[in-house]
Amino acid sequence: MMKLVREISLENGLTVSFYQHTHRYFGDYHRIKVEIICEVPLLEEYFTSRPEFAEAMVSLGGKAVFRRNLEMMGVSSAEIDPSLERVIANFSSHSLSYLASPAFPRKLLLAELSEAGLKKRKAYTGR
Repeated sequence: MMKLVREISLENGLTVSFYQHTHRYFGDYHRIKVEIICEVPLLEEYFTSRPEFAEAMVSLGGKAVFRRNLEMMGVSSAEIDPSLERVIANFSSHSLSYLASPAFPRKLLLAELSEAGLKKRKAYTGR
């Protein structure tokens, strides 16, 4: 089951969303999975020319997505909520400053474009 548990608005205009995917796998043991998503819209200001922007729109479909999954295994029913809060707090204290940086949107877009180019080359060369 996927459930939005928190959204945090960042100083650079982006929003980080935390989704909980928790399921019981044996007895009173649960696997907590927190999916962290931050969508970055493609803006022309991130590119040096209009053709670069147009190519990025074709390659990425209008946005890039930062996505991380964090998991905890063997969590009892009574510890689900406190464990979920610890996972979110840990990510927030260690990674939110990076995502909130004014440079982050452009860096993510460039990384996604680079990855899309690598996949395209691999498909073309068969490697």
